[in-house]
Amino acid sequence: MGQKHGQNVSSRSVAAKSRAEQGVVTATATAPLLLDEYIRRVVGSSSSSSSSTFPTQHRSSPTILEGGRTNHVLLYNGCFNPPHRGHLAQLVYAFRHAGPDLNVVGAVVLVADDLYLEWKLARQRGALRLRQKQRVRLWEEELARIAEGERCWVLSETLWPGHADKLERLFERDGVDVEFVRLAGGDKVRVATVEHGLWGCRTVVTTDVSRPVDFYSGSVGDVSLPMPLNRHGGWKRVVGERQGEDGSGRDEEGIGNETRVTESTIISSSLTSTSAPQTRRNVWTCDHGPSGSHYNVRFIASSHDERVDPDLSSTKIRAIIAAGKKLDVGQLEEKLRGIALSPGLLARYIKEAR
Repeated sequence: MGQKHGQNVSSRSVAAKSRAEQGVVTATATAPLLLDEYIRRVVGSSSSSSSSTFPTQHRSSPTILEGGRTNHVLLYNGCFNPPHRGHLAQLVYAFRHAGPDLNVVGAVVLVADDLYLEWKLARQRGALRLRQKQRVRLWEEELARIAEGERCWVLSETLWPGHADKLERLFERDGVDVEFVRLAGGDKVRVATVEHGLWGCRTVVTTDVSRPVDFYSGSVGDVSLPMPLNRHGGWKRVVGERQGEDGSGRDEEGIGNETRVTESTIISSSLTSTSAPQTRRNVWTCDHGPSGSHYNVRFIASSHDERVDPDLSSTKIRAIIAAGKKLDVGQLEEKLRGIALSPGLLARYIKEAR
């Protein structure tokens, strides 16, 4: 979104927060405010014929927006041509480990339109060009297999600014405080520069679980500070809670810890929120400029055994597809398994296009 939209979002957020703190909400104890309903109402009311392309699925565990605090929703954008396990790991890791203070209640995956993809691949003759509807469907099928998928939506990046404007008006009307935060890869958050302000987001969340970042080389349990980002203040370590072995909810140092997720768990197509051994995760934040300024970066450090292969990319998948022209659907699916999201569906798309 442009600067004007960002300013509108900011002012509405402040107004909603003030009303939420005063307990001025329209929901009753028997009618909680559901994020699902807001998104369904906005996406379904779009006059664009594309709105029916991105249905909001029925949720068995709807997301309830809490009064009296800020509810954060991740925005994760990209071409996703095609989406792969690194993309999923980035989303799930941020969802699970951004910290209880951030209160992440949902995520929206924003898929770039076909025109932008054509522009991006203009000089790559013969490159795979999945249609936006197909890229959306690949995400939706994979998200349907995991627990976090209950709180995720896959929408058009092009249509999002209009949806966001409508959502902000509804949130303000009902006195509920919802703030969108951007989830970005290490290529968007670097020592030299950070992309701030997209869609009016005041916070950018990143992690090194799927690709390295150039400002940190430590791991879980390593308390060394990340390198300073240009024109940002010093890093501060987030203090949170976890359910420790003694059931106290805090570890011996009071430092935020979360349930451990191994790499195989993160990238498994049957990903679930099952319990596993505990491990410490470091969450760091820094402000753009002086402390308390408008923009903020939140970095979630991962351990070496949690990280997905950094060479895993959409480019690598496209190379596998190009080399498998003579394979049938089943054989191509096997080649893509463990790398691409929804490998069976992707294999069918490839064969249909040929």
